[in-house]
Amino acid sequence: MSNDSVEYSFCSYLMAKQFVEQGVTQISDQHSAAFPFAMAILGIWSKKPEVGSLILGHFYSLCPYLVPFYPPRQEGMPDSDYLSILGYYIDDEGVVEEKYKFLNRMSGYVRLYAAIIVAPLPANMKDAHPHGLAWGWKWLSRILNLEPRPDITATVLYDFLDVTGHSLQTVYGKQFKKIIHILCKDFFPKIKQVTPGGTGGPIERLETFLQHTAKTGYISPPDGFLDANF
Repeated sequence: MSNDSVEYSFCSYLMAKQFVEQGVTQISDQHSAAFPFAMAILGIWSKKPEVGSLILGHFYSLCPYLVPFYPPRQEGMPDSDYLSILGYYIDDEGVVEEKYKFLNRMSGYVRLYAAIIVAPLPANMKDAHPHGLAWGWKWLSRILNLEPRPDITATVLYDFLDVTGHSLQTVYGKQFKKIIHILCKDFFPKIKQVTPGGTGGPIERLETFLQHTAKTGYISPPDGFLDANF
């Protein structure tokens, strides 16, 4: 491998890392910021697939729930090691990130990833979408085949559906209606069973979302959605 190739690979790695990390920092505070970042990422990904692969790798590494995957705890694994593979930040002094900060950060990763899936390519680009809505359908189908975990499952499901639900409903129609029915009748009760009493937040947001969807039969477009002419 030439020096130029090494430098290009390193720069591509840094670019991918910055897109994901800077995007999540802003999205955690302002959900609508997901779409400008998503369209910028798509503009690069469609022209440089290798950078897109690195971006995807960063997502999966920093938020394994986007695979989707729940990292198992190995026998004898210290608490700090296990929390680290779950995605918690642990500082040099061994202080573990608070749960609400962890969940807020995971929410940012999910919203950015979901925005990439549903955002259109910029109008001046004629390339095929490099990671489109079919990936959203796959993710939703796969996570419903995993046993739910407290807090994180409700968090990622709500954020993912809040961003992709309108597009999935529009494209998949009756199939999507069936999967929402399964989520409401079968999967959500499982989430409630594993959720400790009094934790509120994540499961309440998901329940409110599902109740509104079941009542109205409609999911609104996500906050901040941009069309191809942005």
